[in-house]
Amino acid sequence: MSRTVVVGFLLTLASAFFFAVSGPIAKTMYAIGWTPGAVVLIRLAGSAVLLLIPSLIALHGRWGEVLTHWRTVVTYGLVSMAGVQGFYFVAVEHLTVAVALLLEMTAPMLIVFWIWARTRTRPATVTFIGVLVSMVGLLLVLNLRGSSISIIGAVMAMAAAVCLASYFLVSAKDTITIPPVALTGLGMGIGALAMSLIVAVGVMPWGAVTGDVDFGGVSMSWVVPMAMIVVFTVGAYITGILGLRYVGATVGSFVNLVEVPFSVIVAWLVLFEMPAPIQLFGGVFILGGVGFIKWGEARLARRVARRQIVAKSEAGTAADTDLQHV
Repeated sequence: MSRTVVVGFLLTLASAFFFAVSGPIAKTMYAIGWTPGAVVLIRLAGSAVLLLIPSLIALHGRWGEVLTHWRTVVTYGLVSMAGVQGFYFVAVEHLTVAVALLLEMTAPMLIVFWIWARTRTRPATVTFIGVLVSMVGLLLVLNLRGSSISIIGAVMAMAAAVCLASYFLVSAKDTITIPPVALTGLGMGIGALAMSLIVAVGVMPWGAVTGDVDFGGVSMSWVVPMAMIVVFTVGAYITGILGLRYVGATVGSFVNLVEVPFSVIVAWLVLFEMPAPIQLFGGVFILGGVGFIKWGEARLARRVARRQIVAKSEAGTAADTDLQHV
């Protein structure tokens, strides 16, 4: 395995960890009266402010690239920033967190079939095995016994999955020359503006309380976990973009599935929610599925390369035949 692939895996794992930590921390805010709308808006706005100076520095002399890719930047902010978080938290209002997260995590499968439809190239069989193994792992980790399904909640969770798939596909594009920190900063700003409108019209009501939160048995000001959410959000997106540009959208999206066991562990430490042994066992399945996906990508690349060699050989033979007839 090349050094760049290893670096990509490590960055994508770091991104999954940062995303995983943000969830349980946000839950400590909900416990004292904060609403999802308030947390998401401050999360996006705070991240945009934190990245303002680094983004301006990174974009010095490169604003032309932003104009060239402005549609991608706007889509990234609306879909990958505001969309993923907004739809997911609406889904949680109608579903259990476990079911909403499971439906959102169907994004990797959507990517596999999207690439299949766009390229007309069937994924390797081992890729489908990876999909199946990863989904079994998610079922084990989420431990869905006794869950109920709401149609509205399911639709919102699937919308979040589509937005998440878009995040992976856009972040993995190596044709986008905007620096990752600047792309994240611009996306956060656009996402914050969109979420401000969503909160203003009451789709996701605003509710914020100034008080102490219980953080892993330690009482602390709400400012501390809120600041942690902002910092971890910035870290999650920047490391995610960098990692995805190394490993690609398909593999990166499946590596991101380890966000689920990461969330279980962090929730155990911060919220004292003890994971069951079956959930830890499910994490092993998820990692195994990632391995199958990577194997499948390698086999598909070799298959495509062989087809190109055969096509060139046939084209050369045909040219030689034409010359002989001349």
